[in-house]
Amino acid sequence: MEQNLLGVGKTWGPVVAWMVLIFSFSTDWFAARNTSSFFGPLLSWLIPGIAAETIHIVHTALRKLGHWTEYFILATLLAAACKTQWPKQSWRNRSAATVIIATLYAISDEWHQSFAPSRSASAIDVAIDAFGAICGAFWTLCCERTSAIADKAQQVVKKT
Repeated sequence: MEQNLLGVGKTWGPVVAWMVLIFSFSTDWFAARNTSSFFGPLLSWLIPGIAAETIHIVHTALRKLGHWTEYFILATLLAAACKTQWPKQSWRNRSAATVIIATLYAISDEWHQSFAPSRSASAIDVAIDAFGAICGAFWTLCCERTSAIADKAQQVVKKT
């Protein structure tokens, strides 16, 4: 039983840890007004004379890219966990599970944000998150396929 629990922890621990990190990003500490106090001065230092409107646009783009990246990474972790947990399932089923779990988490994350005073829930953010999850699942699948092809090529070389 203890060894099985350890296996579950190794398989799903990184997923849970990343979900906790995403959850922390949904607090008031990471609201736009707080992150702008970091990115505004940084952008002004990197690009002297940058217009305030440009800073706002770049800040918004970075925040949206952050959403995409969070869920891209979540999908890669989920895909690895699903492959370990359900190795006999088809890649389609594992990929579907990956995207569904990540998207449901994105919805719950936006719901969580609706309770933070300086945050709000956004369907657009859920769409960005889901797109990040789809890209992460697809990227993982491409890496698996590339690795499988390389393994087969290595076997052919060894036989000759």
